[in-house]
Amino acid sequence: MHKTLKKILLVAAMVTLVGGTFTGIMTYSNIGFSDDFSRQWTFSFMQAVCVIFPMGVLIMWTMHKVVEAFFGRLSSLHKNLIFGFGMALSMEAVMALSTTYRNIGLGDWQQFSQAFLASYLMVLPVALVLSPIMTLLIKPKMEAFLAS
Repeated sequence: MHKTLKKILLVAAMVTLVGGTFTGIMTYSNIGFSDDFSRQWTFSFMQAVCVIFPMGVLIMWTMHKVVEAFFGRLSSLHKNLIFGFGMALSMEAVMALSTTYRNIGLGDWQQFSQAFLASYLMVLPVALVLSPIMTLLIKPKMEAFLAS
């Protein structure tokens, strides 16, 4: 298999795994396991991939600059952990907004706000556990593979 294709498939697999897990948790938080769950989860995931992923690249670039500016003297381990937790907090907020908008809509602002907060707080522990794993174990190996 061509090296470039392997790299694309690796990134696609990571986006699918992480994005699918998080949008699934948030969709469950918004609507439960209703008859509409699979369809809503699919649409939320597609929205996350098409809209949130490109936005995530910008957030990642910004977060990297902020961590370097404010925590430049710390070890790379500490900077990576701060980066990972910052990405988890910010990206889950964006994904929770997107998923809740897709599942609930803005018709009732109070319902939207409550559903957003519930989905954000439900997925945040998962994101905060995965964040150091991704940052310390998976990201360095992915970067090395993608650079090769």
